[in-house]
Amino acid sequence: MVTMRWNVLARLGLAVLLLFPTALLADTVQGRIMEISRLANTIQIRVPDQDPVVIRFDANTRFVEADGIEDLAGNDLVEVEYTPGRPATQIRKVVFGLPPGIEIDVREVLAILTGDEPYTLVDTRPRGPFLSGTIPSSMNSFTRVDEADFIATLPEDKDRLLVFYCGGSTCPYTGEAVEMAQNAGYTNIKGYQGGIPDWRRTQLPLHADPNWVADRLNPGHVIIDTRNPVDSALGHLPGAVAMPAANFEVLTERFIREDREAMLPRVSDRRAPIILYSDQHHSDDVLIAFRELSSWGYGRVAILRDGFEGWQAAGLPVEHDQIAYAIDYQRQLLPGEISPEEFAATDLTRDDLIVLDVRSDQEIADGVIAGAIHIPLEKVEDSLDRLDKSKEILAVCATGIRAEMVYRVLNAAGYNVRFLNEHIEVAEDGSVRVL
Repeated sequence: MVTMRWNVLARLGLAVLLLFPTALLADTVQGRIMEISRLANTIQIRVPDQDPVVIRFDANTRFVEADGIEDLAGNDLVEVEYTPGRPATQIRKVVFGLPPGIEIDVREVLAILTGDEPYTLVDTRPRGPFLSGTIPSSMNSFTRVDEADFIATLPEDKDRLLVFYCGGSTCPYTGEAVEMAQNAGYTNIKGYQGGIPDWRRTQLPLHADPNWVADRLNPGHVIIDTRNPVDSALGHLPGAVAMPAANFEVLTERFIREDREAMLPRVSDRRAPIILYSDQHHSDDVLIAFRELSSWGYGRVAILRDGFEGWQAAGLPVEHDQIAYAIDYQRQLLPGEISPEEFAATDLTRDDLIVLDVRSDQEIADGVIAGAIHIPLEKVEDSLDRLDKSKEILAVCATGIRAEMVYRVLNAAGYNVRFLNEHIEVAEDGSVRVL
């Protein structure tokens, strides 16, 4: 779209181009936030039917429906006005409101769940997200179906308390459900607009469907048995790892004492799907493990609904051999991503390779990668002349988030680029260790 505008202006001549203010060349994109790098003042947005877009912001960027970047989070829907290659002029959080008197917060939801009044809690997201992690006691009814089919899933009692929720304030499904229920004559309706993101921020447990878990007993999912190791050895989910709840608390204390980033052993990917279980989904040990993992920043943690006892009662597979004690998580590589094993075996000093370190100036003060070109992420677009297009580029940063962002930028510009999506540690001698 922007390219077409530039071509038209070029045909009209440079003199005409100079008459146009920069604002007329700006573009607008709407999508959901994939990642935010506050160190580099950069966001990555998932846009329907096209590659993700990486956009910078600065002190002049206007935020609408948000107090600033700190008021935005992953999966929020945003509309961004920007000129490619320049910081965004405006970032608007797209928020869907509810009618007056309908919206409730997480404390009110908890009061309903623990109170005496009968209620129906409805997760209005698509079936897949519901199965992978939902608020306890929820049923599922997706709004993007025929309205009569949606209403048919609701209770017959029109005065029963209905509570709808979805993927947060930037998700439209809660509002759609409220409107359809009102049109059908329901009189006692509430909407939890904070939804799943707010529930996760409060570190409250989510439940995963047992059959959904049974289809994902593979190295791409982390299954953790939080019971006593003796009980785990007597019977456990296939592929599960024994890690008692006390271990999580010990690790948290160690991370605090050593001033280290909290991390599950061998799982640096904060987006890793993690399923925890104990005898019951309300057992203390699994709730402790959930709390600790959530506080460490893992965003896709859920508890197996009905626990191991429910799993057995449902006739789902159980193993009785020796349970593992070390996690063997194997993340599926993203397009353009280099595996940790290949990275470790790569000669980073090769003449035909550029190692691009996009960490901040402050970060490299603790260690510079030997032979790398250092360009902070926010300065890459203005420094393309330093990168040789005839060479392969391998982008790295401290955690992989900014490396993925710069991959998007350089790939779109025609560079042969890959990125390391891992936490790294740079030693004084310039060597790199994947954590």
